[in-house]
Amino acid sequence: MKIIGFHILCPNAGEVTQGFAVAMHVGINKEQLDDVVGIHPTIAEEFTKLSVTKREDPNPVKESC
Repeated sequence: MKIIGFHILCPNAGEVTQGFAVAMHVGINKEQLDDVVGIHPTIAEEFTKLSVTKREDPNPVKESC
């Protein structure tokens, strides 16, 4: 499951985007992202816990804090 992009709107979005830009540049996939430990408390940790896509559910509900 190749990662081809992402959207984020939050404080420090530029910092989060830079990290994911590097990962996407080297070809990270969903399985590799799932193996990453999210640093808590940061908004970027949410990308390591994704389990529902907008295609599967147009109104996904966040499962954790």
